Amino acid sequence: MKKIINSAITFAGIFLLGACAKIDSEFTVKSSSKTLTALQINFADGTGGFTPTTPEPYGSDITVEIPWYYPEGSLNETSLDSLFISGSIPNSSYMSPAFGLTNLSSPKSYTLTAQDGSKNEFKITAVRKRSSKAEITSFKLKEADISGVVVNNKVIIPYTDVDISHQTAVVELSYYAKISPDPSTVHDYSQPVQYTVTADDGTNVVYTVQLGTPVKLEKGFGSVKKLWSKSSGDLGFEDYRQISIAVSGDYFVLPNSNEWVDGSSIKYYSRKTGAAAGNLNVNGVERIYSIANDKNGKIVGINSIYAGNNVCLYEWDNVNSTPKLLARTSDWSSVGGAFYGRKLSIYGDLSGDAVIMATTDGSNKDGANNILKWTVKNGTIVSQDPEVIKYPKGYDYVAKAVPTGPNATDDFYFCSNSPSFISYLSGTSKTVQYSFSSDFIANARGNTPALTYFEFNKAKFAAVIDASPYSSAMHIFDVTDPSKISTSTSSGNYASFHVFDGSSDYVACPSANWNVTGDIAVGPVSADGFKMTVYFLVTNGGVVAYELNCIDVNAF
Repeated sequence: MKKIINSAITFAGIFLLGACAKIDSEFTVKSSSKTLTALQINFADGTGGFTPTTPEPYGSDITVEIPWYYPEGSLNETSLDSLFISGSIPNSSYMSPAFGLTNLSSPKSYTLTAQDGSKNEFKITAVRKRSSKAEITSFKLKEADISGVVVNNKVIIPYTDVDISHQTAVVELSYYAKISPDPSTVHDYSQPVQYTVTADDGTNVVYTVQLGTPVKLEKGFGSVKKLWSKSSGDLGFEDYRQISIAVSGDYFVLPNSNEWVDGSSIKYYSRKTGAAAGNLNVNGVERIYSIANDKNGKIVGINSIYAGNNVCLYEWDNVNSTPKLLARTSDWSSVGGAFYGRKLSIYGDLSGDAVIMATTDGSNKDGANNILKWTVKNGTIVSQDPEVIKYPKGYDYVAKAVPTGPNATDDFYFCSNSPSFISYLSGTSKTVQYSFSSDFIANARGNTPALTYFEFNKAKFAAVIDASPYSSAMHIFDVTDPSKISTSTSSGNYASFHVFDGSSDYVACPSANWNVTGDIAVGPVSADGFKMTVYFLVTNGGVVAYELNCIDVNAF
């Protein structure tokens, strides 16, 4: 596949054929492939990241909705006269006219021609759309200081002995929405109270505020909600630099992983909105390559080989703290003198017990094929030098080892990007116990750059990225019973294994991500135990925030 942004073509080589040479029959048949994928529209400045209203494979009529205002929450009106179109087509095909900066004030027609001359016609229409979100995002009785729990179109006020018959409310709404009646006037909340929330496009949703007790599902989560999505342009990405993500307090954290430049650069952003919020203190920290966080939001970063200081781990208590050296190896033996640190993961509490894992490049690409494991006991790292585990199967550059417990003998996952495979290993024998099926995702993109393990409401999950150079999607699997991770798409139990499918909500890369990298981080469970947030990073693509909810909507 190739990324189409302009019509320039680079010839990779010249083949010389003898006058009497016979052409292999394999090459006498011209390709009929003419599929368009990973379509994305951005504003001219690179912000945006809007995808079609219908999933792949696209039909001949493609519609992309452009928000009336951008960025979300602002009153900056958008225009359709200068939009940048990108997409992915087969290497042997060409698009006419070429994608790129385009006036989409009216629909535009495009012809995709295969190598054999067959064609696909597409009409791309951009439509400005006012927000249809009519949501109550938070609700609090002001005088009683009692917060409600929003569940679909209900706001549940926990039973209380406090008199709530004369209360005003503080309410947060989705951007541009309005509410009636006015919640700042006094209402009797000992009885149900109804509010109508009106979105910017006129959509109305009626909410009922009532007394009750929210109930959790028996296990796991029942719904997934996309909170926001920010493109690479929105977040100020540089190509190939954002390869890992961590969560700390009210922020998510992204390092600029440029191994060729001295020093380090790590930014943090609001978890609530995705807006840039500041830069980590990196004094004395040389060439951080990837990061991860523990259960309480402490951040750990690993350096790259070009730092020239052996393998180092650095720790930040939060986004405002100064860094401190957590570990420095005595020599290069653990990495075989080769590249390391593309992926990092943590399970546990760095102030108590935890396991930190990193990987080297694989033997397929002249790496050591090693997993590095540090153990923390009672807040102290056990050894500056990691335990070294030689993975039994060769892999390429990117792989991630992921602990499932805070002890040295706890089991762990191993996720290889290329070749794509995911295994579950014993923490004692270091041998593979179970593996994901080769068809664990239907119509997979072909690469698995990251897996993140997490626990929520008495269940265990693996969030996995399905990626190509042009787009990526996140999937979540219930791995409470590791023996069932080999479940395939054809199994009758697949729906209970594959609990979130992000295929239709893919993140496209305006600039092809040839390293096929990305990462996933999870925030802490909310104080009431009902919600958890997952952050999905696509290198060259952007970040998406999802909220998992474990409230049983049928029981109050």
